[in-house]
Amino acid sequence: MRQLTFFLAFLLLTFLAAAQQKQGPQLPARVSNVTLTDLDKHPASFSEFGKKCLMIFYVDPDAHRQNADFQARIEADTSLQSPNIQAYAVLNLKDTALPNGIVRNMADKRTKGKPSINLADPGRALSTAWQLGDCNGKFCLLFVTSEGDLVYFRAGEFTPQDEQDFYDTVAKYK
Repeated sequence: MRQLTFFLAFLLLTFLAAAQQKQGPQLPARVSNVTLTDLDKHPASFSEFGKKCLMIFYVDPDAHRQNADFQARIEADTSLQSPNIQAYAVLNLKDTALPNGIVRNMADKRTKGKPSINLADPGRALSTAWQLGDCNGKFCLLFVTSEGDLVYFRAGEFTPQDEQDFYDTVAKYK
């Protein structure tokens, strides 16, 4: 009986650990373009959706420093700059405690001169439409093919394997 109890507890803990690590849709997942806003609150969407691959940084401003070293490496990595890839920075404004106007201004200043297009998600449209799960307090990185398939998604603290998986994914589409 004791062995059965131990075994069941082990199974439960294994299941809970796997459930915590697994967030978002089963990949690859077909997604469609989503209407968000630009930083001036005008309706906007992913302008290159269906034309290029999309590298999307979906960030809760409260967690903008999460994976900061990895973010810096991505931004400095010129091998990720390809005519086949368009980068987007999307602010998850619904989940931040910070005033949205201040966040928009800070994002505009931080990304000025960078090759990404800045958008805002004031109502969780992206995370809902693409079934990303709870993105509150998380830095998320997504990669969508030009055919509209979400092929990479991670949220929260990244492991070295998550980072390697990202580079391996992007390498297939450059």
